[in-house]
Amino acid sequence: MRRDSDPHTTTSILTEKYTSKFLYVSYAVMLVISVIMFIAGVAVGNYKDIIIAVPVIIILADALFVERTVVHIPPLMIFLTVGLMVLILLERGIDSDFLIDLIADVLLGIIMGLSGIIMTYSLLRTMPGVSDEKPTLVPFVSFALALSFFTIILMIQYVLCIIANDEPLTTGEIMGQLFVITAVTVLVSFLFYFSKYTGIFQNTVNQFLETRSGTISAEEYERIEIEKALKSGESERTEYKSTLRTNLQTGEKDPRMERAVLKTLVAFLNSRGGTLLIGISDDGGVSGIDEGSFDNRDKLNLHMTNLIASQIGNEFIPYISFKLSDYEEKGIMRVVCRKSDDPVFLKEGKQETFFVRSGPSSIELIGTDLLNYVDNRFKKRSR
Repeated sequence: MRRDSDPHTTTSILTEKYTSKFLYVSYAVMLVISVIMFIAGVAVGNYKDIIIAVPVIIILADALFVERTVVHIPPLMIFLTVGLMVLILLERGIDSDFLIDLIADVLLGIIMGLSGIIMTYSLLRTMPGVSDEKPTLVPFVSFALALSFFTIILMIQYVLCIIANDEPLTTGEIMGQLFVITAVTVLVSFLFYFSKYTGIFQNTVNQFLETRSGTISAEEYERIEIEKALKSGESERTEYKSTLRTNLQTGEKDPRMERAVLKTLVAFLNSRGGTLLIGISDDGGVSGIDEGSFDNRDKLNLHMTNLIASQIGNEFIPYISFKLSDYEEKGIMRVVCRKSDDPVFLKEGKQETFFVRSGPSSIELIGTDLLNYVDNRFKKRSR
């Protein structure tokens, strides 16, 4: 059976091949220029060129000779970076002309700002939804990262000057550069916040995020984390519970079910941390959390928060995070506990019980066992 060719598809494929070939040649040219800039930087003692050229050469060489595909950062950023190296070398040969200095610093600020934004969104892959829930976080974090990158460049430049017995930059020169870089990176960060889908950002940051970063939604992130926990099986740091408060045999609310959940959380906190999946049976089957015993998911989440606050303690809420999401069309709550810095007890009226993890189980410690564990786990740490 013959499949008719789509002229639009054919055109798209040809364009893609042409673009890839064009970029391949462009990267080869940029690699040659970068190597020349590196050699020139070594010859004339232009350490900033050397510092910038090394990662660019590595990135381009990897794309051209190892993976033989397009580079892992946007092409426009490569071109901007190579242009910056040329400017820096030109700056050296024109007796530090003020205009050339200013243009070079502005260009470096743009590159630092774009790099900070890309790094921020790459980090947000492990915090899905943060960029949507707290959009103002991105410009502030990207600015901090950009300034950190520039500080590292200054430090390396200073060390190279000392090694080569060259005179490092004066305090005035450093402060002048820092002022320009700071102003430009702040401008880039907030321009991105207000117009992230236009202009230079479309061909740098957005291109990277869409084609390289692998950013995922909060729902996809939860699905992946649940699958990881299911694949690993129950262990010292992973446990499953079928229900939050409903006894599956009687169909009634049962405080013992809640106690089993809280006991596990306390044990995780007192040990090395861990993940509890509620809505998963002991054999790893997806049963779904008992949503039917609550009016809605908000009420379920509020009930979980109240349980933690009343029977573990408000002070330990920062160590516990939980999220209810859909998995295989059923509600699964993933509860993640970090290792606590202080002993944690399960409070039941006037009684307080101490649990730790032992393999895939949570066990109670009393008497001298409790004292020895607390002394080894917590008191020695504080010393």
